[in-house]
Amino acid sequence: MNNGPRIYNALSDEERIARLQRKANKKIKEVHRVRRNRILAIFAVVFLIFGVQLVMVHVQTNKINAQAVTTHKQLTKLKKSNKTLESQATNLRDSDYLSKVIRYKFYYSKPGETIYNIPEKTGDNN
Repeated sequence: MNNGPRIYNALSDEERIARLQRKANKKIKEVHRVRRNRILAIFAVVFLIFGVQLVMVHVQTNKINAQAVTTHKQLTKLKKSNKTLESQATNLRDSDYLSKVIRYKFYYSKPGETIYNIPEKTGDNN
């Protein structure tokens, strides 16, 4: 006689092996799922980092382009001003032009010359 506990629902050897195999398969699937999730998380982080860098480069490019446009406008304005100044410098080297400017602005006259101030005509004919 067996003095040990009586087990009425004891599993057979084949059932125990099948049960252990199911547990092993479940464990393998869990390991693969965790590994897959970790790989996906790593790819997501890398994608996020590159995405942020791409956005930052885009923002910097737009900022630099705006600065370039502003600088180009300033350059155009300065070139125009430079042309005007160069033409004025050229005119000031001309003695006839210089004498005309001095006579007109400062009412300078030659000895024995009389200056009469005549108002200039405007566009109104009233």
